Amino acid sequence: MKTTILGLLACAALAAPAAAQIGAPGATDWAKKIQPAAKSPFPPMVPQGRAEDYVSIVNLMNTYLVALDAGDIETYAMVFSPDANFYWIGGVEHGRDNIRKGLANFGTGRQKSPKDATDRLRFIHTLGSQRIDFTGPNTAHDVGMWLGFTNQPDKTFRTAEFGHYEDKYVRIGGRWYFSERRIYNERLSNKALFYPELGEPDPREK
Repeated sequence: MKTTILGLLACAALAAPAAAQIGAPGATDWAKKIQPAAKSPFPPMVPQGRAEDYVSIVNLMNTYLVALDAGDIETYAMVFSPDANFYWIGGVEHGRDNIRKGLANFGTGRQKSPKDATDRLRFIHTLGSQRIDFTGPNTAHDVGMWLGFTNQPDKTFRTAEFGHYEDKYVRIGGRWYFSERRIYNERLSNKALFYPELGEPDPREK
């Protein structure tokens, strides 16, 4: 009984922030607008001379994910260019400052625990398949998959959600940043029926 109650409380703790993230009606209308098909196929190999850029972009993504789950909003915001656009469950954020404000209370890393706490609910994101295409000397584009996991009071864990993302990158002063990021979540409302950027056809026309 105690385990059941704790489980319900844990679910509620996750659901409350998630509900707040959905925002006003229409916040995720952006996800319903079908994006142009991505350049396909992506290069099967990293282009000659771009290995360092490739590693830097992968590291940028990993920095983003670790900062997000740790609740380190300053590090999180700084992976975006000053004029970046961010599309997510909360709507659309324009510019680094608005991204910082919009994500200020996102995730379990930003939630306070009681002073006597010895355990905590965690939510972590991990990267799946990723394809990077260099579109110019200082620009790149990618699509990839992501997964979200959470722990449970009964010592188990579960896959909480999954989806994909589509990003554009820009190099400024020798450093790579997100210039645009679109996050699709198959559990929530920021999703579409199909994704040309992943090479998917309209399933209604098969």
